[in-house]
Amino acid sequence: MSLGKSLIERRQLLLAAVGSTCALTCKKLAAFASQDGAGAAKSAPAAITAHENVSAASLKAAGNRCPHLLSPLRIRNRVLKNRILHTVSPTYFMQGPENYPTEIYRNHYSNMAKNAAIVSMSTHYNLLGPRTSHEVDLHNDDAFSHYSDRAWDNLTQVYNYVNEMMDDIHYQGSLILFAGNTGRPGVMPAAPAQGGAPGGTAQAGGAPGGGGAPGAAPGGAAQGGGAPAAAAQGEAASAGPAKNVDEIVAEAKEYEFKGYDVYQFNSSSLEAAKRIREETNLILIGRYNIDAQHDEPPQPTAAELEKGVEHAKKLEGLVDILWIRVSAHPNGWNQDKGRPKGLAYAQAIKKAGIKIITCPSAGFHDPVENDEFIASGKTDMVGMATPFFADPEFVRKVKEGRAEDILPCLGCQDCHGIGMRSRPWYSTCAVNPTWGLPPYQLKSITPAKISKKVAVVGGGPAGMKAALVAAERGHKVTLYEKDAALGGLQKTSDTSQWRWGHTGLKEYYVHQLKKAGVVVKLNTAATPELVKAAKYDTVLVATGNDLVPSSLKTDGGKVFNILDSYYKKNELGKHVVVVGGGKLAFEAGVCMLKDGHKVTVLAPGKELVESELQGPHNMRNQMLATQNNPDFTSVLEAKGTDITGGKVTYTDSSGKENSVQADSVVVYSGLRPRMDEAVKFIGSADEVLFLGDCTGTNGTLQKTIRSAFFVASQV
Repeated sequence: MSLGKSLIERRQLLLAAVGSTCALTCKKLAAFASQDGAGAAKSAPAAITAHENVSAASLKAAGNRCPHLLSPLRIRNRVLKNRILHTVSPTYFMQGPENYPTEIYRNHYSNMAKNAAIVSMSTHYNLLGPRTSHEVDLHNDDAFSHYSDRAWDNLTQVYNYVNEMMDDIHYQGSLILFAGNTGRPGVMPAAPAQGGAPGGTAQAGGAPGGGGAPGAAPGGAAQGGGAPAAAAQGEAASAGPAKNVDEIVAEAKEYEFKGYDVYQFNSSSLEAAKRIREETNLILIGRYNIDAQHDEPPQPTAAELEKGVEHAKKLEGLVDILWIRVSAHPNGWNQDKGRPKGLAYAQAIKKAGIKIITCPSAGFHDPVENDEFIASGKTDMVGMATPFFADPEFVRKVKEGRAEDILPCLGCQDCHGIGMRSRPWYSTCAVNPTWGLPPYQLKSITPAKISKKVAVVGGGPAGMKAALVAAERGHKVTLYEKDAALGGLQKTSDTSQWRWGHTGLKEYYVHQLKKAGVVVKLNTAATPELVKAAKYDTVLVATGNDLVPSSLKTDGGKVFNILDSYYKKNELGKHVVVVGGGKLAFEAGVCMLKDGHKVTVLAPGKELVESELQGPHNMRNQMLATQNNPDFTSVLEAKGTDITGGKVTYTDSSGKENSVQADSVVVYSGLRPRMDEAVKFIGSADEVLFLGDCTGTNGTLQKTIRSAFFVASQV
């Protein structure tokens, strides 16, 4: 049987099954939100229709099960199981040279389908495949040159895996949006322009540089408010010359033939949109892109909102859903807590009375907040992706009224890739150590056979994670922390409004430790003698790092270490000089800049941020904050010599001596593991294990948490 005939029969069976199920289900949907032929979103439940009458008390009474977020939504002859669109999330590191979706890749999309009603499924991320369009150059500034831009080979055997992945999504009641429509499905698209990001907006940014701004400004997406439909860019870009109406409609029909349910409309032809709507069973999504500039405030101006409203008017009655996409990946650097930027556009469109389903994305991480956004009529849907990386059981926990148990996403963007300068792109999740792990690795973690008495030394991220894992494995755990509060270096986030994601993670761990029954002893410096006397079976040592003392000569004055720049921030003067480089120094400098200080960073190396920590997005928001900002200056290869009378003297790369005046000086010479302290616990129990930064092999939050997870899983 030919591949074409096989796919036709497969598609007919699928449509028949979906059609019959939908027909039966729709009879019971009187209380569900519906959409009329003109595209007007209407909500039947009283709690949804009376948007303006939803009070805080009624929301609180609903608990944290989020009934509005999880309410089904009918769109013509389809029913979405909830109000969540999974936005495109290409998982670069889950693919090697394979020209088919690996088991890890397929499992990832199955997890997305457990959560979202519409899953954006990418199929063009076979890395370094036989038909890759670029040679691998590990020293190339263009991160995207390391990755193939090719779709899956159009082979029967390959499509067995693709169809299996699609079945996994459909079986969980989700619809599929092909988010990589750069050409006909299964046909190799043309290579993107230099700097084009497979699966993302075109980016031109490089590593942080010197002499003021930390590097070239990332290019970002095309400005919104242009063509009636989303401009061609990134994963939605057209691969070749503009298609005519017949070609666009034919392409949409082929997507439907392949098994997709939702079509992302990227053409400027409104006639094409009308015909796709009339001639297919596809849900049609339009896109409005909001570019991010370095000096752009977290909330849009009235003029910007008006552009969004005009864009929506052009698509009214033609597309079912308007996806409002903010190009800047959100976190504390560019988003106010609880106020995602895209929400303002959705709210303006709703207030204008435009009959279109709004779906803003970027920063919609909190399910309870999302529920309120929908309940109060600000939007109809929300787009999410990275929160499901952090916690694949996100929606299940919401359904069970356990929203407080959802592992929070930091918005750190490490899942988009790190190490793009010194090695091939690698993706991680900073908070979920199991994300993307191969099955054999997860199977190697076996249940504990007996319950042990376990001590954890240190209450930083590693210690908290290890204590939680050990408790979840059935052990009786006591955690010792010498300070008055848990958190370690994470406590610096308590005083910075720009690092609220890290504060949320710390608070999550504290809450979960309490729920798990872990005994926490604060203001208690654990000693080998104390631990040995308590007769623990296992001791998990997570003593963390110390600041390296500065060798700078100083006359005293207003000189702070990097931690005190957070804890004593109110004592900082207007002009602050940061002596030191690396991620921690740069982030501290950005926090000071955003707090209103004039900042000069004197970095000893050739880069402001370590190469292995630079990615296409994870440093982007910090770079944007400093790009062309007159209040931020950096000098690379600057060696500080002394601090006298508020003046910092340093030598530059040529050996010339210079100086810069400062009201306050923040000094950072690096971190060193408390290994000497850690090894003293050897012999304090039959089993002593070391984890986190004290081992000298970690150094980032992601590595620390992963270390804690795997070491504690051995107990």
